[in-house]
Amino acid sequence: MKKFKWVEHPIPLMFKREKLLGYALDKCNKVPRPIISINNEFLILSNSFVIIRNLFLIPALISVLYLCANELQDVYEAWKSSEKSTIHFIELRKKHYGDDYFDTLPENIKYRNIILYEYNRLNEEGKLTFNQFMKNRHGSYAAYGDRNYRHDRNSIIFFGTTIPLLLIWVIGFKRRAPLIFDRKRRLLYTWSKGSVVAQRYDNLRALETPSFLAIMLRATVKKGQLGWGRFSVTPQGNTIYNSKDSYQQILAYIVQFMEYGREHVMPEQTEWQGRKGWFLFEDKKPDDFEEQLSALLVRIDAATDEVEFDEHGQLIES
Repeated sequence: MKKFKWVEHPIPLMFKREKLLGYALDKCNKVPRPIISINNEFLILSNSFVIIRNLFLIPALISVLYLCANELQDVYEAWKSSEKSTIHFIELRKKHYGDDYFDTLPENIKYRNIILYEYNRLNEEGKLTFNQFMKNRHGSYAAYGDRNYRHDRNSIIFFGTTIPLLLIWVIGFKRRAPLIFDRKRRLLYTWSKGSVVAQRYDNLRALETPSFLAIMLRATVKKGQLGWGRFSVTPQGNTIYNSKDSYQQILAYIVQFMEYGREHVMPEQTEWQGRKGWFLFEDKKPDDFEEQLSALLVRIDAATDEVEFDEHGQLIES
């Protein structure tokens, strides 16, 4: 749950209530994103924080794995090409000068060291081992030995650190707690790292930004003070831009569910469950959830720090 810094004040949803109640929902009764569950009592929204994993971490991991695979493929092909050229070099000279050519090579023959260097690259089975290839690749006889060494060293460092880190981030990425709209109690609540965050539905406030729809909640912040938190909603699954219309769809669905019930927004089903995504870990609901919620509601009801608006939805200057 992100703490909220005031840039502009979220407007209470009560000023848009009538408009949202009259908003025409999808004729096909398609449940808008990011709703993941709905029944007679609850409407549940998924946390948009998963976008970081799905749009950034997983693509980054795939990209790095692809680059690593290409790098390994290039080294493998260079290895086999070097082995093939060395075998060809040896066979060609034996064919022209006899099988004992390399054993009887005169001391004063030109390029003797280079010829024997090529000959000795292969093992007793006539194969170029990978270790020998790498020694030759980085050795003084290689055309770009020093450059090859630096490139391979940097590649090992980059892939050897980046791939494990990305794997740890992707696998260890927790499912963040959803936002639950409780129709019976007219509440909305969630939790983060063991702490409950909530708001009375009748005092719900929302802020529409180009990047996300912020549903405002009350939370315990530093030094135990009552502060604000936000639950970010991205109906179009985009971290840069989400349309105003997509916000109206989700807000209308929420308001009509809370006011008229599940049978109004989803008349053909008694309950619906969408895809939650795959996670190994999740932010578990605290054991003392009800106790925390009750205590937080007492503080919410006693709070006097909420910004006031007039009957036209205009901010009242203090």
